Amino acid sequence: MTSLLRPVTALLLAASILLMGNGLLGILLPLRADLERFSQIEIGIMGSAHYVGLVVGCALAPLVIARVGHIRAFAAFTASATITPLLHAIWPDPFFWTLLRALNGLCFAGLFMGIESWLTASSTLETRGRVLAAYTFLNFTVVIAGLQMMGLADPRGFELFSLVAILYSLSAVPVALTATAAPVPPRSARLRLGWLVDVSPAAVLGCLFAGLANGAFWSLAPLYGKGTGLSLTETATLITIAVIGGAGSQWPVGSLSDRLGRRIPLMAVATGAACAGMGLFSVADADALWKFVLIAVYGICAFPIYALCVAHANDLVPKERAVDVSSGLLLTFSIGAVCGPLFASLAMSLAGPGALFLHSAAAHGLIALTLLIRVGLRPKLPEEDKEGFVAVPRTTPAVFELDPRAEPSAPPPVDAPATAEPAAAVPRPAAAAAPTPASAAPRR
Repeated sequence: MTSLLRPVTALLLAASILLMGNGLLGILLPLRADLERFSQIEIGIMGSAHYVGLVVGCALAPLVIARVGHIRAFAAFTASATITPLLHAIWPDPFFWTLLRALNGLCFAGLFMGIESWLTASSTLETRGRVLAAYTFLNFTVVIAGLQMMGLADPRGFELFSLVAILYSLSAVPVALTATAAPVPPRSARLRLGWLVDVSPAAVLGCLFAGLANGAFWSLAPLYGKGTGLSLTETATLITIAVIGGAGSQWPVGSLSDRLGRRIPLMAVATGAACAGMGLFSVADADALWKFVLIAVYGICAFPIYALCVAHANDLVPKERAVDVSSGLLLTFSIGAVCGPLFASLAMSLAGPGALFLHSAAAHGLIALTLLIRVGLRPKLPEEDKEGFVAVPRTTPAVFELDPRAEPSAPPPVDAPATAEPAAAVPRPAAAAAPTPASAAPRR
């Protein structure tokens, strides 16, 4: 495994440092905003702005990378991201912070599209599954490290914002010093919603509702902890437990879905997440122990849903369409994540901090209801048509090039004999068929 990861060590190290800083900033901003007396709706808008930036960045970042190259683009996005935590600390204003969150999201889309396309180019068809597994593992573990840094200083001060900026800046060092050749630029993400709905309405709605729940969780969970009487350390622990639960359940739930089909396990975890959300709403005034137990159940059930939806949709399309499907579902998830903090913050302003998980319970309940309806309408997919489950991070569409379920994005060069007409010696590829409802599998 060490020899496998050696060519991508610098890239994984850069991603780890970035995620650590982003994990710290994700918990710091809502707490500091609350201390600055921002309203819950203003904090929710800030969370939505971050996901708006991610969506826009997924479209714009490939153009920047194509123009200046991976290393220069990484340096530009890193420098731009680094100024955001410092400006947060200098001028605490709701409108200004919202703009900064959008800029941060755009920069992170560029940073991770660069890293993920580079990881794909540095791995082979035989190794990319293990590289993706290592990358997914890092996505969970280093975020936990970032969350635990919250206890290093008072959120009222400048120190934690400075630490985030230091981590962002430090991430550029391994990329700048890497000897690995830069790959071709990633392609811009496109959302073909009509085609996706025709492929799998259940996967589309599942990703949309999962985005509603997860976007709200990552933007507002610190306010739930603080608003229900948890200390700063306990609030960080609450979110850490959810992340650990989600990390630990990815592969067991995925393996179960490989054996039983996607829809039954997906319905089960969505129901479990809805019940855990109702429980967290009910114990808002209870001891921390109850919240810790229920948040563990929530993380175990809620966080595998996105990957299960992607796996379900990929079961229904040819391998050459896997990246298109997965990228579209990520953008669908992101649309939900844009709306989630807005809806949840409105609920919290009306019904208290516990309403965050009331919102989440409703979103996960809709996933379970959707699956229940689809199971009644369509038969189970034949065993031979299923692809294996792969846990994928929710970063950028470039990560799906690493997915072993997908075909390579470009065919290998063809050796052809010389002829009197050189152009005739090279076989011309057939025009790629645009994804249409007629070429998609039946709705499931």
